[in-house]
Amino acid sequence: MASTRALRSGPSGYSLIELLVVLAIVAILSIAGVTMLGNRGGNSVRVVLDELEGAIMDAHKYAATSGRDVAIVTWGQWDAASANPLQAARGVATQTSLAIQTVITAPPASPTDAEKTVAPIFTLSNSREYMNVGVAVNGSPWWNNAMQANASGKQNEDLTTVEPFKSDASFQAAVTAANNLFQGALNQVTISGANKRFNNSFMIQVVSTAGGFAVPAGAMGLIVVQNNGATVYRFYNPGAANGDGKWRRI
Repeated sequence: MASTRALRSGPSGYSLIELLVVLAIVAILSIAGVTMLGNRGGNSVRVVLDELEGAIMDAHKYAATSGRDVAIVTWGQWDAASANPLQAARGVATQTSLAIQTVITAPPASPTDAEKTVAPIFTLSNSREYMNVGVAVNGSPWWNNAMQANASGKQNEDLTTVEPFKSDASFQAAVTAANNLFQGALNQVTISGANKRFNNSFMIQVVSTAGGFAVPAGAMGLIVVQNNGATVYRFYNPGAANGDGKWRRI
């Protein structure tokens, strides 16, 4: 009995089943990690789409609750290091775009009632989420570059070949350079406080980037709002480089 106790008192190893379970967990975590790293651009595109939709809906909610016409004013470039980074603000539409911008860039010491309605709704930052993504300001080649085939010959699905863009003329008309919400210079769209609808058609183009350039066949996102509509439409493509390259509404 004494010899048996001595044998059992020594260190015991792991069983084969325990080792297999640990290896399986490590393998799953490794695969998940590679997937996330491989599509960081896609994750960033989704984050920015969410933030931009939230910015638009913030202005829409203010128009709906206040009953006043509200303006969304944008300006700047997608470059956090720039002296003119991309920004968006909202305020009552009785003010000019310049007046709304001035409240954000040089807040008055004694704001008027109208100026008190002005609030920033989106500001480009240096956060990690913005390192692999870009919003295409009017004139930027990013959107077209993202639609090009990559070195492996993979290419994203053409947006004009899928619904609703394939057959709906209003969606086709919305996706034009003139309707880009971010023009670089001051731009404004308005929301009616009376009927809670947008008074302008506009769109926002989002692409995955690397080294300051759009990634061919990379992840892409699109926000579309139609004139006299109250819905914010979001479309996403994970990119042919790391996904199926197909568009879907989200």
